[in-house]
Amino acid sequence: MAESLCLGELRLQGPPSVADALEVDNKIAPPWLSVSCRWESGEVKCRVVVRECSSPRRILSLRNTLVDILLCYRAAMDSLRAAEPR
Repeated sequence: MAESLCLGELRLQGPPSVADALEVDNKIAPPWLSVSCRWESGEVKCRVVVRECSSPRRILSLRNTLVDILLCYRAAMDSLRAAEPR
């Protein structure tokens, strides 16, 4: 049986510091889940990979991880805006 793979990618506007804030260490992630965020070509690019994603629970993990990244992105951008001089 071939291995199934689910992939989610986000491309967001923001500075390199936001990509650094979103980058995770994957230390407590299950071995079938991988998350990375980096700054490239002027945007924040996040990628979530779930291996063997035939299980509905793993597909929901992919969705939930993408939602978590978006929530953290919003918080990071709000913090940057609040820190801007007026």
